[in-house]
Amino acid sequence: MFEKISSGIREFLDRFGRRGLLTKRDIEDGLEFFKKILISSDVNIKVAKEILRRVKKEAEKEKSLKSLLPQEQMTKILYDELIRVLGKTYPLKISSIPPTEIILFGIQGSGKTTTSGKLALYLQKKGYRVLLVPLDLKRPGAIDQLREISEKVESKFFFEENENVYSLIKKAKSFSKKNGIDFIIYDTPGRLHIDKEMMQELKDIKDEIKPKESLLVASSLLGQGSVDIALEFKRKVGLTGIIATKVDGDSKGGAILSMKFVTGVPIKFIGTGEKMEDFSEFDPESFARRIMGLGDIKGLIKKIERVKEEEREKITLKKRERFDLNLFLSQMETIEKMGGFSSLISHIPGIPTGFNVDEKEIKRMKAIVQSMTKQERRHPEIIDGSRKRRIALGSGTSVNDVNKLLKNFKMMKQMMGNKNLNKMMRRGGLL
Repeated sequence: MFEKISSGIREFLDRFGRRGLLTKRDIEDGLEFFKKILISSDVNIKVAKEILRRVKKEAEKEKSLKSLLPQEQMTKILYDELIRVLGKTYPLKISSIPPTEIILFGIQGSGKTTTSGKLALYLQKKGYRVLLVPLDLKRPGAIDQLREISEKVESKFFFEENENVYSLIKKAKSFSKKNGIDFIIYDTPGRLHIDKEMMQELKDIKDEIKPKESLLVASSLLGQGSVDIALEFKRKVGLTGIIATKVDGDSKGGAILSMKFVTGVPIKFIGTGEKMEDFSEFDPESFARRIMGLGDIKGLIKKIERVKEEEREKITLKKRERFDLNLFLSQMETIEKMGGFSSLISHIPGIPTGFNVDEKEIKRMKAIVQSMTKQERRHPEIIDGSRKRRIALGSGTSVNDVNKLLKNFKMMKQMMGNKNLNKMMRRGGLL
């Protein structure tokens, strides 16, 4: 996630690590390089200029120029500026008298319908009763998709055939009050492109509902396009917040920075994966640390806390000497539920940008361990050449794959000695 902008920022900061005292020439040269990083990472030109202006202003202050640690000084200046641009955490507004009504807007392909389900699940985990209502009556497929998603996240679903949008809204409101619903989430019509007719239709729907929150679902993959879309929706319909989706893909990070700055509309949530659980409140501090390559221990702890207690127990290391292949297998299964090794590792400070773990490789590793005897799992040091051939045959892999597994197992034991990881796991209640 954010490999391009993260590696660029680190290269920018590394330039100052090779300096003694800062000079204005050092700052100008570094910022010229940084400008190229921002533009190539889909940061809006206005946002890039503002960030550069403020970083330059702070860097040229006397205390910065006299700093004996210019790299650390520039890191702090940049981090503070990113936080300023991103703003603070903005929780959902809740009506004093339920239900709280939320409208989701967005063009086709933004992940709007899926996000409706993710938001419903997020709220349900907080103890709220949620109702999902489809308003895209011109696309039966959208209605069926939302119905399936509501079943998946076990939320209420309301729809009646042969009703127009406004009648459906009134009946949904009535249903909610009779059934003790806390939140209604409306999945509005979406089209491939923004047009005048669509925007008027959405404004009329919003005027009818009078929602507490009007949220735009915007794909981070669109880069500058997401900024243009957000501006159009803000002007023509009105927004209270943005949900940035597909943040786990090849997005460069610039879209999230730009949408908040250009529109003035806060980022309230982000979608970070395909699973319904891959959804969270937007935390500017965590985001800034991630794109700067500083890690995100707080975000990692949240991931860990989302796992059920009985699953967390599987990766609790009460005694370091008991770390065998049985526990290694349990860890792999549990970490898969946290979003996979790549997702987990990306939160840890000091891990190189672009470091990845092939999730298919994880499945092979599990198959190999499952083909071992109890004794081999407890004492992997007894696994010789003949045992490796038997294990490879039983798991449908090769001896080379078995060797890789044993090597990865040893690396995992070494990782348990990593101070950053140790500290993180203790804070998360895993050690």
